[in-house]
Amino acid sequence: MMASSTARFATTPSLSERDPDWHGEREAEVLRSVAETEGRTIYSNIVGTLIIAAVSQLLPNAADFHIPILFRLAATLFMTSVYISIRKKFAAGKRPAMPPALALPIGLFGGASWALLLAPVFFEPNLHPAAFIVAASVLICTSLVAVHCSPLPWVWYPFGLAFLATFWIAMLQAPSPFGTWMSLGVGLIYLAVASFSLAAARQKYAAAETLVNNHRLGEDLAEALARAEFLANRDPLTGLYNRRALFESELVTPAPGERNHVLLLDLDNFKQVNDQHGHDIGDRVLIAVGQALQQNVRDLGDENHFAARLGGEEFAVFLALDDPARAHEIAEAIRAAIKAVAAEFGLTGLLGTASIGVAEHRASEAIGSAIKRADKALYEAKAGGRNRVVVQTA
Repeated sequence: MMASSTARFATTPSLSERDPDWHGEREAEVLRSVAETEGRTIYSNIVGTLIIAAVSQLLPNAADFHIPILFRLAATLFMTSVYISIRKKFAAGKRPAMPPALALPIGLFGGASWALLLAPVFFEPNLHPAAFIVAASVLICTSLVAVHCSPLPWVWYPFGLAFLATFWIAMLQAPSPFGTWMSLGVGLIYLAVASFSLAAARQKYAAAETLVNNHRLGEDLAEALARAEFLANRDPLTGLYNRRALFESELVTPAPGERNHVLLLDLDNFKQVNDQHGHDIGDRVLIAVGQALQQNVRDLGDENHFAARLGGEEFAVFLALDDPARAHEIAEAIRAAIKAVAAEFGLTGLLGTASIGVAEHRASEAIGSAIKRADKALYEAKAGGRNRVVVQTA
């Protein structure tokens, strides 16, 4: 796993090589950017529309703006409600998408509303300064909206088509050739805006790709650090704590009692297991023994108990309890469980069974002292015929 993570750090895959989830993350980041920008600019949008509405009332045909103004405000309200819903989903930790069923009406409604607000300016051409203010304001707002929504194709394309189509239809009511020239002029202006919008969209996608790549890199680094921390304290074969964790960390510190117990166990004749059955079977036996120890510890129901692999076929179990009889009982249960593991792998006689030494551990002493006493008891168990438990008494 660490090797694959390193490979991912080394190169940045092309778009065709990235997995589907990567593309989904990128689209989500783009949508998040658009939704957050909309949230920050909504008041400017509303204020700008109200200013345009107020200035339009200075024109001779002020009544022609009433319906377009209402239409524009309705479009703003609809768009805002959709983006509020999207931002709430992001805040809840979800990864929403902009469905075409919502994107399409946002684009059509928005584009048509700006065009309807622009068209009345040219119904009665005059030199009134308010006409120039309204026209310039609408074109600026339309340009900003087009740039803003350009990363969302299902919004951007309908917006542009609706704006141009609505304006061109409205210009059919204007005197010729004035309407023709205005249609052509606004079309060319929007074409320039569209070109800039596409460049802005590419920039947003590039920024989103950087965010996704950085996010994934962070996940890879966290995974690598977690694995490094795991390997520093765990045996890679069995998953139990390792010798370093037992002797250098404070695993025994949380134990509440003044007296605890340590079990030191060694698998009997394990070299013969490897010689006769192969190291693959030997490793599988070690894994199964680790699982048996873990299960026995887990069944005790106290997180202060734990098992560790000290190396090779040697294991240790820390029991956070002060009753020597109970410690002996647990050691016998573990010995029986390991004997069952040996039988499961077809190991006969004293192959793969366990000799166990039990020693008391006092809270005031280092764990190494208790391990030494348990080792003496383990030696007696080996000398006494193996596959047995000996409790250290002195």
